Amino acid sequence: MNIWLVGSTNVGKSTLFNRLIGQFRAIVTDIPGTTRDIIEHETLIDDIGKVTFLDSPGLLDFKEEEVLIKQIINYSDLILFVIDDSVGITAKEQHIYSYIIEKNKKKNTILIVNKIDIKHKEKEYDLAVNEYYKLGFENVIGISAKKQKNVSEVKDIITKTINSKKLKENVAETEALTTSETNIQDNRIHMAIIGKPNAGKSTLTNAFMKKVISKVENIPGTTRDYVVGEFKVEKKKYVVYDTAGIRKKWDIHGIEKIAFEKTVEMLKYKRPIILFLVDATEGISHRDMTLIQEINNLALPMVMCLNKIDLLSPKEKKLLMAKSKAMLDFAKYIPLFSISAKTKRGIGEVFEVLSNTKKAAEKRVDTSELNDIIGKEFISRPPRFPKNKICKILYITQVDINAPTFLVFVNHKNRANFAFKRRLENTIRIHFWFMGTPLVIRFKERKDSRLEKKDEEEETTSEE
Repeated sequence: MNIWLVGSTNVGKSTLFNRLIGQFRAIVTDIPGTTRDIIEHETLIDDIGKVTFLDSPGLLDFKEEEVLIKQIINYSDLILFVIDDSVGITAKEQHIYSYIIEKNKKKNTILIVNKIDIKHKEKEYDLAVNEYYKLGFENVIGISAKKQKNVSEVKDIITKTINSKKLKENVAETEALTTSETNIQDNRIHMAIIGKPNAGKSTLTNAFMKKVISKVENIPGTTRDYVVGEFKVEKKKYVVYDTAGIRKKWDIHGIEKIAFEKTVEMLKYKRPIILFLVDATEGISHRDMTLIQEINNLALPMVMCLNKIDLLSPKEKKLLMAKSKAMLDFAKYIPLFSISAKTKRGIGEVFEVLSNTKKAAEKRVDTSELNDIIGKEFISRPPRFPKNKICKILYITQVDINAPTFLVFVNHKNRANFAFKRRLENTIRIHFWFMGTPLVIRFKERKDSRLEKKDEEEETTSEE
């Protein structure tokens, strides 16, 4: 069940959206056009079940906004038409109203008169909305999303409308799909497109979705909040997160800073595969390398795509690939692809890599096999240590997936240096193939029981 919020710019859609889902998901400011993309959030409503709220963008250019609004109205199950009472019904509202009527969605629309507290006292709310009934909507309610006035009543009307005879079939179908496809949804491949501004992230998102859900411009910072879309390729379900272009931290202020912090929280919670996008005409920059390291710190799987490859000659492409591989030498497990989001060249290969990367991130290695391989490898080619500074592996086991985490019991934890850890990681990768996936290796100190027994025997002998 999709519930869309539509309305003119700065009427308070995002504030209401956040109130309805009970989270700070959409960025809210007094700046018109803060929300530039479609934002969605899945939640549960009592007596209904699972629903998806979607916040539509308020673009300053209404010609562009109108295209999205028409698309929204066409595919919505329920519409929350939001009007700013302090401004009244403008030409934009008239356009939206006309299209709702044209598509016969009037009965599936709730008219919400927001910011009613600006001109009226609370006891006058019901009287104040009377003039809006002339539009012919059955359900009209005056609210103040900012002050949380009558927001709970909005939820009650949503429940009542959805449970009406007209929408019961749709709800039943949605609930049936939710129940029967729970396991399938758990197997969806989540990916987040990350990169600097203007790398082509929104173009790639739209190419995946085969429709426009992210606004595309050559202006850095066009996408301010992460946008979520779901699509299917060869019976596999994918969820894509189009994120705001990430600049240097000291260049990020205001709305951009809020969007960046929300993106980081989403990455920590959802743990998607990172589709790291680089502008091929610029190559991998120092900022890209810093971002890659920051993502590595989150231990997220990653696939790197050199976008806009259609703008390079074959010779330039060859040089770029060689240079990029050299720069990623510290993380050879990251797959590297050249694509063109605009022409869709190379995109098909990405899906197979994403699928394999998900399998790798969720792989669990058998403990006995792991210890057998590590034991043989380190006995045949023992690592070098300074005299009397040997670090010996006593036992190793995998304790977690996504990110694959290995706990290594050693005789002296502080002797497990960088080279020793890298050797261990490389051995695991060679034998168990963790494509695109960082490994977390933790060391824990434990005495060798054989040495303890030997020490005890020596103590007994000396006592005799």
